[in-house]
Amino acid sequence: MTTDSSSRPAPLAERLYARRDVLRGGAFGLGAVALGGTLAGCGGGTTPSTSTTSAGAVRKGGTMTVGFIGNGTSETVNPQQAVAIIDGARGFALFDPFVRFLPDQSLGFVLAESMEPNSTATAWTMHLRRGVEWHDGSPFVAEDAIFTLRFYGLPTSTVPLASSIIDLKNMKALDSHTVHIPLHSANADLPNFLQQILVVKNGETKYSHPIGTGPFKFVSFTPGQRSVFARNPHYWQTGKPYLDELKFVSIPDQTARLNALLGGQIDAMESLDYAQARQYENSSRLKLLRANGANYVPIYMATTLEPFTDVRVRQAMRLIANRPQLIQEAQLGNGQIGNDLFGQGHPGFDTSLPQREQDIGQAKSLLKAAGKSGLTVTLYSSTVAAGMLESATVFASEASKAGVTVKVQNVPASTYFGPDYLKQNFAQSLWFAYDSVLSQMARSVAPHAPFNETHWNDAAWTKLWYQTLATVDDAKRTQLSHELQSILWNQGGYMYWGDFPLIDGLSPKVQGVAADSGGPLGAGDFQDWWLSA
Repeated sequence: MTTDSSSRPAPLAERLYARRDVLRGGAFGLGAVALGGTLAGCGGGTTPSTSTTSAGAVRKGGTMTVGFIGNGTSETVNPQQAVAIIDGARGFALFDPFVRFLPDQSLGFVLAESMEPNSTATAWTMHLRRGVEWHDGSPFVAEDAIFTLRFYGLPTSTVPLASSIIDLKNMKALDSHTVHIPLHSANADLPNFLQQILVVKNGETKYSHPIGTGPFKFVSFTPGQRSVFARNPHYWQTGKPYLDELKFVSIPDQTARLNALLGGQIDAMESLDYAQARQYENSSRLKLLRANGANYVPIYMATTLEPFTDVRVRQAMRLIANRPQLIQEAQLGNGQIGNDLFGQGHPGFDTSLPQREQDIGQAKSLLKAAGKSGLTVTLYSSTVAAGMLESATVFASEASKAGVTVKVQNVPASTYFGPDYLKQNFAQSLWFAYDSVLSQMARSVAPHAPFNETHWNDAAWTKLWYQTLATVDDAKRTQLSHELQSILWNQGGYMYWGDFPLIDGLSPKVQGVAADSGGPLGAGDFQDWWLSA
């Protein structure tokens, strides 16, 4: 049995976790955001009924165990420092966001009920949901929201908020559930930038026993091994969650995760590889959860590290990639060809740029002009995502045709996004389809980006970036965004050769999971999960 999201609208561009454009209108302007409550995708104090499914009436209770790749001892329950997929999953079990993108890629307001800007988009007003309690029984109020935004503005944050966007010092509560948010410079896209923010309790800093407003309460956590959460009986979404207990276990080995699922030790698993998915496509032993969208395992080149300081070398490497072959051999035909820009298929994505194709002769010429003929370089890769290591191997084979020797270094999945992440000159990454084009830029290439894998820092591009954010007019904003993309297409350090579907495995008894291109296993909507008898 396969659950397929291909009929849903094309995703707008981490979740790394893990990205979208305007709130559904296809432009970058203020119009949709200013409507405030009309975009409240998560409802009021109650949620739409999900009392029946193809499996029958919802069954409450039970314990569900989920197997993730994990990230070793680097795992965390501090949402501000989340990097690995399992970190993000823990965050969505324990905490709620201000806003989040729903499976149909629309923006849903969660702990924020609405947001509206002033006429110049230099300040925003956020209206918070009432009647929400923290796990300790205290009420969620404006001071919690202010503390959260300042907390994510600390240098340790992995979210592109920081003090460069919001004037954190001068935020203020207008009343117990309304917050005034001034900005350092105009930003007409602020709600999209906030979708990475999980709301934390005023004063919380240690996270030895985190308290959230989410569907589950903290019980225990051992990094690299196991997390245990219990049902929050006072969750603001009436009647949810359905499970009594939720457990996450870290199982880095792909085969071991699958065997644990087939053997009944876990009920769901992150990421089947393509061969496994093909083998169990019509199996009664498990269900496949397939979400199509702009998810990538790109190759990236650090623009400040040799040999990639020379733009000609970066251009040559992109011309080496045989994109159709990478899709066919690394992903067994799953996915679609990419064009070296994130956000493919999203509103605001520049489709006017020509599709880059393999040109070995031109690649050789560029390398010769740069004095890099016969180049040898190490490409860091891993099995952290399906098709990642395979694509590195395919690329290395093609590179030899241009006289380039690529040595593929297979780094263990459990440590791939550990201390050495962001230090390599030539490596692969993993991005999910839950950002807009601009918010993806904010996470990866813009000033203060927390995941600046390519070490991108170009003065002209940066000036244009701030101009784009400050532009309220929809058409002009889109035009400027295209200019940003054109510069990255020509000079940047990413090789987005193609996208891939997310394919996870579920026990036949797992219900309530909706395929979501924003991340594995339904992108963290654990409040909706339940177990049939």
